[in-house]
Amino acid sequence: MNSFIVKILALFFLLGASAHAQAPLPAGASVLAQLQAMQAANRALLEKQQKTLETLDEMKSIAEQLKTMGKRG
Repeated sequence: MNSFIVKILALFFLLGASAHAQAPLPAGASVLAQLQAMQAANRALLEKQQKTLETLDEMKSIAEQLKTMGKRG
């Protein structure tokens, strides 16, 4: 049960951190450098989102197990 609460708190932390994932680009950077920086930032954001989805799937599984255990007892 404690791990479930920890996972929920971690999920809120991840969602809050991903809201500000895009960093401003330097003003004098070339277009290619700007695109590469955007790609890197987007790649990092997608990785965070994938981890969040995995956490949500795990939380869903735990919730279903708790629901099943609640019906038994």
